Amino acid sequence: MSTMSRIRIYHAVLAVLALLSFLTGELGLIHAWLGYGVSLVVVLRLLWALGGERQLGLMRFYPSFLGMNVTNMLTHPAVSRTLILGIALCLVVVSATGVIIDKGEALGLANTQVVAAANADDDEDRNEARHEEEEGFWGEVHEASGNLMIFLVGAHVGYLLLFRLPLARFMLFFPKTPR
Repeated sequence: MSTMSRIRIYHAVLAVLALLSFLTGELGLIHAWLGYGVSLVVVLRLLWALGGERQLGLMRFYPSFLGMNVTNMLTHPAVSRTLILGIALCLVVVSATGVIIDKGEALGLANTQVVAAANADDDEDRNEARHEEEEGFWGEVHEASGNLMIFLVGAHVGYLLLFRLPLARFMLFFPKTPR
């Protein structure tokens, strides 16, 4: 299988998992499992970039504005790379905050005995309020990053459909159009 085919499959898996995770935001365990799936795919992509071929490297996400001018402003690769970088950063933040909020509970990794012991030592009401405040902050960051990611994905898809239709067709597994 070619490198580009593997990239397209990775892209499709990540897109489906991220979209399903976004759409199931109120479904607790389902959302958490999908979020862990997104996190796994992101980690695998980072490992693939570090140990893979040159075209898979992290520099692929870095936008270079060299050569951009008024005549090629909309079609310059920096536009697409900027959107991709924004999406990648949002994915990392959403994944990290999701793991922070879940604390491994969806995976069965949370140690309830340690939490119970901590609650017994502290004033229970104060500890619960601190937990809700912490989860509230990370929850807000998680939700805001997820919303920003969906906006950037929409801009990315729109940009590709308007200015890079052959690439969009390729990434969506459509056959090449005859010339």
